[in-house]
Amino acid sequence: MARVRPAEHLLDDGVPALGYGRLPGAGPTVVYLHGLGARWQVFAPLMLRLHDDVDQLAPDFRGHGRSGRTPFYGVADFATDTARFLRATASGPVVVYGHSLGGWVGLVLAAAYPSLVRALVVADSAIFPERLDPRLVVAYLAERPIALRSLAPSLDQLDQEVLAAYWAGRMLAGYDPQELLARVECPTLLLQGDPGRGALMGDDDVADALKLLPEAGHVRLDGLGHGLHVEDAERVAAEVRAFVHGIPFRRKE
Repeated sequence: MARVRPAEHLLDDGVPALGYGRLPGAGPTVVYLHGLGARWQVFAPLMLRLHDDVDQLAPDFRGHGRSGRTPFYGVADFATDTARFLRATASGPVVVYGHSLGGWVGLVLAAAYPSLVRALVVADSAIFPERLDPRLVVAYLAERPIALRSLAPSLDQLDQEVLAAYWAGRMLAGYDPQELLARVECPTLLLQGDPGRGALMGDDDVADALKLLPEAGHVRLDGLGHGLHVEDAERVAAEVRAFVHGIPFRRKE
């Protein structure tokens, strides 16, 4: 029997066109949102481990992968594109897994389009980016550690204006976590890497986000760095599976 693999598609119903991967399956729909400079293929190892449990979609943000280029690269733009993508490809509210930049977008998406998001996993995002040295966010793009070598083709397809928007501060314009997190009504899981291994979600991020999010929990994956799902897809898949099948999620008192 041939091995099941995610297939690549293109949604060309608006501007920009959005490339995406899909791996159909039974159960709830999980939508993966990638980090800065990446593309949907970075989630392939995770998708392969979850294909028996969930239906899976993974779009490329504008300026990344096969998606179209535009003059504007902001978190709000990525969220608007994702909302259009969900309306075109998903049959109902989805579970969003957002990594790094994708976590920011997932938070904006859940707050602005609550009817589209059933639950949210924020995977090693620096939720309060003002605390973070911005060089750390893109350091892995230049260093390409072994666990993230899959990014090399992604960088070849990346519109360099995406990085320009990040460095100029335009990408996070209007992103206010103090105001935003309180509007995220869906169950939310903070999936934290190990700060000692280069993870970007700090302990302070977790503590303050849990105070602001109405319905949230937290798992720390010691020993894994920023590229959680690439470094140990099996371990991350187990956490996602437990979360998805445990919804409705309730904060422990």
